[in-house]
Amino acid sequence: MARATSIRKKAYTTNGDNYPVSSVTVISAPNNLEDEIRTRAYLLYEQEGRQEGRDEEYWLRAESEILQRYGQRGG
Repeated sequence: MARATSIRKKAYTTNGDNYPVSSVTVISAPNNLEDEIRTRAYLLYEQEGRQEGRDEEYWLRAESEILQRYGQRGG
């Protein structure tokens, strides 16, 4: 079951460079599994000091955690 959370997210340019342009506060509840994984991956990024270049690691860790929560095996 999804629950509302308040998180701080960075807004990124749409040209693929992914340079932060501003910070915004977003209150959201994940609509689906991918949103829930994305939110958890971002929280891992925040918790570990915003270390750049570890996107895939954060995504895979988040995916594993979320799938375990729902009793599914991650890839």
